[in-house]
Amino acid sequence: MCADGGYTMDRPCPDDHLMIVAKDLTQWETVAYILGLSEAEVEEVDKSYKSDELPLKRIKMLMKWKNKYKENATYHRLITAFSFLERCDMAERVRELSTTPSSEGVHHSSPFAEQLKTWYAYTDPDPDFWPPIDRRKFCKLEIVKLKTAASVNGTIVKKRVPIDLCNIFSSQKELKRKEMIIIEGAPGSGKSTLLWYMCQKWASGEMFQEFGLVIYIKLREYSTAQSPRSVADILPCSSDIKERAWREINEVNGKNVLFLLDGWDELPHNLQNYSIFKDIIKSSPKHSLLHCTVVVTSRYVSSDELHCLATSRLETLGFADQEVKECIMDITGNEEAAHALMEALESRPSLLSSCHLPLNAMIIAYVFQVKMPNLPTTLLETFKLLVLNCIQRHVIKREPDRELEDITSLERLPREIQASFYSLCELAFNSLLEDRMLYTKEELTTIPDTLSLLYGTKLQDETGPRTRYSFLHQTIQELLAAMHMSRMPPDEQLDYFYNFCDQPRFHAMISVLCWSHITST
Repeated sequence: MCADGGYTMDRPCPDDHLMIVAKDLTQWETVAYILGLSEAEVEEVDKSYKSDELPLKRIKMLMKWKNKYKENATYHRLITAFSFLERCDMAERVRELSTTPSSEGVHHSSPFAEQLKTWYAYTDPDPDFWPPIDRRKFCKLEIVKLKTAASVNGTIVKKRVPIDLCNIFSSQKELKRKEMIIIEGAPGSGKSTLLWYMCQKWASGEMFQEFGLVIYIKLREYSTAQSPRSVADILPCSSDIKERAWREINEVNGKNVLFLLDGWDELPHNLQNYSIFKDIIKSSPKHSLLHCTVVVTSRYVSSDELHCLATSRLETLGFADQEVKECIMDITGNEEAAHALMEALESRPSLLSSCHLPLNAMIIAYVFQVKMPNLPTTLLETFKLLVLNCIQRHVIKREPDRELEDITSLERLPREIQASFYSLCELAFNSLLEDRMLYTKEELTTIPDTLSLLYGTKLQDETGPRTRYSFLHQTIQELLAAMHMSRMPPDEQLDYFYNFCDQPRFHAMISVLCWSHITST
């Protein structure tokens, strides 16, 4: 057995050191028993994750041990366990860690951290989204890391390497500069859901415990011409602790703080170039966040300028084949309906391939339930049916006895509904022109009825809390914008096409417009 050295190590092992131990831990079940976990506790950890999610089991076991023994979860007990197993390398590693300052900056139990954990554990970030998303069922995504493979005829070739979520961050020894990760993906590929899942895993103590704070920022909520003036303005906490929270972060230069900036593509272009968010990413000395870690999500078309700032690039590819089936089973609710939908999709290959994006799979499954067995043949028709169903639900809510025979197509809506719908399409189009996604109640007064295609979010500004409105999803806004453009004279459509075709934020709208013309001929 390894002999224990003469160090004084009867102090608790901090979370960030336990994360380091977990990476090289083998025989985790045996270690768990030696550390004092019961058979039931070990079995609970084992059943929490699949057999191929071993890194997560190691982390959860060590965190369960620390939560159980608290002040007695010491370096000494870890060294004793590894010495008993004759793992001299691990025992020596723990000794080294015991003499290494913890990377903990802001503490896990700060008032701000406690507010964040409560928010992540009990809140849905998009409670009004339709159809409703159960985010617990949309976290099994394929995540890959982009690596430079070789240079072929002078062209740099990137290869995709699968990566576990718990391994996306580098160790401090590997880093020579601030860590900034870009997570790119197609619309609906699960980027936002992935970040929220990270928040929940941090809040529950299962993952990312090397960070004292994990701060989720939805960039869409700042899609106005005016940028927040300081980091304190964007901290998601109550006003009574906001200044204290910023002071704690500032005093340690952002050490042990993880910022999750969700939706870079949803920020106006001026804020992408000059704003507090760009300063956070670049670690501007002016804002004293030299040591924070940042994760940014974006559609591919808007992230080029961030590549030179990133320490690594990840992609969300959506669902693998098995996850598509599991998702459809979860949404349809029974095996017979799921089987019927999978059979229908087999004859619609374009729809089936689109189901690898979680948002598409969810919407297709929902539309199938509503329109069964008349499932559309294209994704465009599916999204149109979703919008139509939102309008139908809205009408029924207002007029429970109303018949819906005259509300069967977006192109042939009743006159009183059509006026509101066309106004919403114009709003969607003009908002893309103006590079904005949020509206005040006053700005919507000219629209007779929002038809449940917008939802409100309470935000804080200089005058206090106010409600801002946005479309249910950016993809829906782009669909409505394309429908508005399709009603223009052909010459005007061509002018806009030539003006927009090289601007990334218009790509989705133009694609929808072109596809509409193709399918209508």
